[in-house]
Amino acid sequence: MSKASLVHLIRVLDLELRPLGIRVNAVAPQLIATAKNRADLPADMLSHAVTPEAIAGVISFLVSDAAAPISGAILPVYGV
Repeated sequence: MSKASLVHLIRVLDLELRPLGIRVNAVAPQLIATAKNRADLPADMLSHAVTPEAIAGVISFLVSDAAAPISGAILPVYGV
């Protein structure tokens, strides 16, 4: 229920703020390769975890001019 609420919030904010030139997007990583997760989760689960650096790269792209046409998106971020 909370994830659906966040999806709706992103869409509503996009509709309200896009006319003002403000883009609203969200990044939704599946499993993040953090030290705590590496300690607590089995290696086979972590083989597809996304690194914090990869998430930062997606965010950097979203705030760049190259992503100007993107608004109201929820981008899933997965590891390899």
